[in-house]
Amino acid sequence: MLRKNCNYLALIVSLIYLICLNFGSLGAKVDNSDKFKKLTLKWRLIKNPANESGANKAAFIFINNGPETIKTGKWSLYFNQSFLKPKQPADLANGKIEHLNGDLYRYVPDSSFTLRQGDSISFEYEADGILFNEKYAPQGAYIVYDDSRIIAKDLNISPITDYTNIFPDSEFVATIPTAANQYVINQNIPLLPTDKIGKIIPSPYSIKSGKGGVTLDKNSTIYYSKTLKKEAEYLASLMEKYLGKKLKIKEGNGAEANSITIKTAPLKINGVSAEAYSLTVGEGKGVAITGNDAAGVFYGIQSLSALIPALNRAQIKVESVEISDAPRFSFRSFLLDVSRNFAKKEDVLRLIDLLAMYKINKLNLHLSEDEGWRLEIKGLPELTQIGSKRGHTVDSKNWLTPSYGSGPHPDSENNYGKGFYTREEFKEIIKYADQRHIQVIPEISMPGHARAAIKAMEARYDYFMAKGETEKAKEFRLIDPNDKSVYLSAQMYKDNIVCVALPSVYHFYETVVKDIVAMYQEAGLKLTTFNTGGDEVPNGAWAKSPLCKELMKTLPEIKDARQLQGYFLEKAVAIFEKYNLEVAGWEEIVLNKDSQNNIQVNPKFKDKKVLPLVWDNTGKNIDLGYRIANAGYKVVLCNATNLYFDLSYNSDPTEPGLVWAGYQDAIDPYVMTPFDVFKSINFDKYSRLTEKEEIFGRKSQKIDANMARQYLKREAEKNIVGMQAQLWSETIKGSKMLEYYLAPKLFAFAEKSWSNAPAWESESTISKRVNSIWAGWADISNQIGQREFPRLDFLFNGYNYRIAQPGAVIEDGLLKANVAFPGFTIRYTEDGSEPDVNSKEYTYPVKVNGPIKVRAFNKFGRASKTFIVKQNKI
Repeated sequence: MLRKNCNYLALIVSLIYLICLNFGSLGAKVDNSDKFKKLTLKWRLIKNPANESGANKAAFIFINNGPETIKTGKWSLYFNQSFLKPKQPADLANGKIEHLNGDLYRYVPDSSFTLRQGDSISFEYEADGILFNEKYAPQGAYIVYDDSRIIAKDLNISPITDYTNIFPDSEFVATIPTAANQYVINQNIPLLPTDKIGKIIPSPYSIKSGKGGVTLDKNSTIYYSKTLKKEAEYLASLMEKYLGKKLKIKEGNGAEANSITIKTAPLKINGVSAEAYSLTVGEGKGVAITGNDAAGVFYGIQSLSALIPALNRAQIKVESVEISDAPRFSFRSFLLDVSRNFAKKEDVLRLIDLLAMYKINKLNLHLSEDEGWRLEIKGLPELTQIGSKRGHTVDSKNWLTPSYGSGPHPDSENNYGKGFYTREEFKEIIKYADQRHIQVIPEISMPGHARAAIKAMEARYDYFMAKGETEKAKEFRLIDPNDKSVYLSAQMYKDNIVCVALPSVYHFYETVVKDIVAMYQEAGLKLTTFNTGGDEVPNGAWAKSPLCKELMKTLPEIKDARQLQGYFLEKAVAIFEKYNLEVAGWEEIVLNKDSQNNIQVNPKFKDKKVLPLVWDNTGKNIDLGYRIANAGYKVVLCNATNLYFDLSYNSDPTEPGLVWAGYQDAIDPYVMTPFDVFKSINFDKYSRLTEKEEIFGRKSQKIDANMARQYLKREAEKNIVGMQAQLWSETIKGSKMLEYYLAPKLFAFAEKSWSNAPAWESESTISKRVNSIWAGWADISNQIGQREFPRLDFLFNGYNYRIAQPGAVIEDGLLKANVAFPGFTIRYTEDGSEPDVNSKEYTYPVKVNGPIKVRAFNKFGRASKTFIVKQNKI
């Protein structure tokens, strides 16, 4: 009995001990959590180098607001930062920064790290290159401690304001926008009367105004020919926005003076039939739109809409006009990257409506990347289960690593790295686009930019191997597990290239292609073009893959592992041919490269349905598109220096966007000369029109001035089939930022890709060309400010287009101000407060006193950033 009681007591004591131990352990973890929760994190840029070959200096500042001392141990600070290459000098104190993968880094404290209550520690480090703006600062910070516990942290980024100390390059500092230098630029853009500017963007081939007009009201009828019911329904929905009532549609011809008639008939304008249209508005005759095809009718509808004031009213008067129009290029495309940061279906549909307004006829959806897979594929659920999420992970077995500040928690509300389109949503998108005569071109990137697919298929491999189903595990595997190749991709990934020697890679790709083709068929559509990506395979890829080495033994014509990229395309083209698809891809799909990145055009695919999209016109590659076109390929120009909408509008350090290919303001697409790119290289990397032509233009690297340029041959002009603007999503977080980058840049792109070439494109004298460019841009800027921005607000119920800051100076006590897009209201204050909708309106030079601040406002009260105006500075 005593022994039994002793055993019982021992058991009770043991349980109490275990409970206390667990509570003590839990308590310690809670204390640890509180300790890191009360840690404040700041970051500041200390100084940039004078040029991009140097290193910037920055610092993390740790501030302990809690009662416990924080020391080194099992904790690290994780963060994302674009284009950071940290240096690790031997005397670095308090820790080090490690590159993990992509843009993910971590700070690891060393044994000297001791942070007592109320104290702070500044950890200074250097990294290669210039940090141009605040968007290059670290983001998405979080702390991981005890190996698995995670705390997301707010990272306080010190604003970049002390330009002189932070940016040693005086030329760069001189380009940072101020009220004074913007005033000088805006003087090229005077306010023009509405009857002296163009009526439509993009400009029609021919437009003649007449007398009188046609009045449309709720009693007007839309008449359509048999094959145009879809266009008639679209027109009725559009007119409802203006009139508040959907108009009747009726098959046949109408003769009423207030009717709209749409029909097709053979038409050729400026030698072009496809998508050509005529639009006639005649008093007593109604509105007539004739298209060579349904697309032409649709574009005539868009031109009619552009002629209608952006107001909702019971009656609309459309002035008499005769328009004949056809596109300059048949391929007018816009790329939206939904992989790096996701765009919801509703945002894509809204984008499609915008593209349709400005006669863009292709939407290249970038659906896969290292950072995300965004489309459900039948039979491969892992692609979206694993590849459509980002969060903290050490092995990417459940989701991908954080990128672009997506944070540690894969399902958090502000994680723009999560999301995908179901098959039904994708079908809705492509049908919606088709109704607006936009072809959606899906892009699934291979063999590079493929990390999301690789990690998803590795998860699939592990799952079936655990079940003992080896063949199923290997069926879609994308990597050689014994590959020891060392490389670093353009986006700093170490593991984003598929193994081109594996048959399972091509089986995977065909499975994806086949299902996407099926989605189009299920939507009642036919997929004709597929984008394979195909670029930026880094040096070192495949070089130490046993499987690739064995493959190369069977391919004596391949002397360098880099040439396996061409082998992959050859295999991919065979897949696409099975489905009668044209394969588009970045220029590298038709280039041969060696280990030194020397390139030659590969003639192998010239007679295949292969369409290179040429983005790299930087440095010595300024004529790369022409080299490919001259070799006989059809080419789409995607010039990074003019058509990458994610590039920052200007050098203001608070302006979002990347800058690697220069700055890109709204005018940049307009100054691009598709058939002679050398005529626009006097538009420098700071978006300044100059009268100095620099060899090879914007890239800072020095190129041999005697290096032979390859001009576009006259007989090869037909090979330039179009243009594509790109919006990559590294810095896009939500629909507002998407719209900010889109407008006003899209207007100039639409003008350049649809409208006839302006006369200045053939002007050889630089000074005359610059003057003509400014004259043409003044017209377009007035159209944008006075008409297009109000149209977007009206038709989209508000649009987050970028409102440029006004220019302003004070001369002899007089405030003088102007805007980049005439049509905005300038308001100012004299007491140092921020201008708002109730502040004084500037209309003409006025006497002022005190600290002057100015902003530009639209009619809804949305405003630009503020400029401070200083005395007597121009």
